[in-house]
Amino acid sequence: MSAHLLLLEPDPLAAKLLAFLLGDAGYQTTALADPRLVDPFLAQDAVDLILLDGMPPRGDGFALCTALRRAHPDIPVIFLSARCAVADRVAGLQAGADDYLAKPFEPAELLARIQAVLRRYRRAERNRFGTLIRAGDAALDLGQLRFTAPGRPAIPLTATEMKLLECLMRNANAVVSRETLVERAWGYDCDGDSNRVAVYIRRLRAKIEADPAKPALIDTVRGMGYTFRPGGAAALPALRILNAGPGDARDNGRARDWSAIGD
Repeated sequence: MSAHLLLLEPDPLAAKLLAFLLGDAGYQTTALADPRLVDPFLAQDAVDLILLDGMPPRGDGFALCTALRRAHPDIPVIFLSARCAVADRVAGLQAGADDYLAKPFEPAELLARIQAVLRRYRRAERNRFGTLIRAGDAALDLGQLRFTAPGRPAIPLTATEMKLLECLMRNANAVVSRETLVERAWGYDCDGDSNRVAVYIRRLRAKIEADPAKPALIDTVRGMGYTFRPGGAAALPALRILNAGPGDARDNGRARDWSAIGD
């Protein structure tokens, strides 16, 4: 069965052209011009991915993206916008988008990004059922996309956030490079978008840290990457360094003491 894409595009001509492109690529597409119609539509129809125009006729596209992710956390969102500055891309990712594509774009690039996001979500669906990852007292339920820690309610995650946290927790107390996190979470080269990992780490910290301004669980190792510390930032054992290789992530086997390096 082909994937069903929801296109939020206020321009009728642009919506028609995109629908033709996506239909020719084998996707079922529904186009809506008014964001207020999204929730009623999704209450009746299943959607695999949302393509969100960054300049809706009413309100702010970033705020709309945030609202969509809160209401429908299991549906990936690709942000399409004429705003191409780095700050705009960062804002789109912080708002919850799984990818951000600046207009004008090549049709082949849009199709490739759609395929990459759908592949990532489907892989997460296949792999997550019945899997519980524990690191110290913290637990990540891949089946429910939930993070739990003592004394706190379960915290819902998006699929991308889950993939990043899964990689960190499976390698607790090891330094995981940014390249490894990109490969694990997105599965394709993100050159030119170096802020992507940092944006998602900030999103994770805002969700799972007791004080995001003083993170205790997800620690930054300057110049290297990030590490998940089950015992909090006060517990500083010697850390292994996890490097990314082509299509794989390899531990280089060297233990180093990074206890003197702060966030």
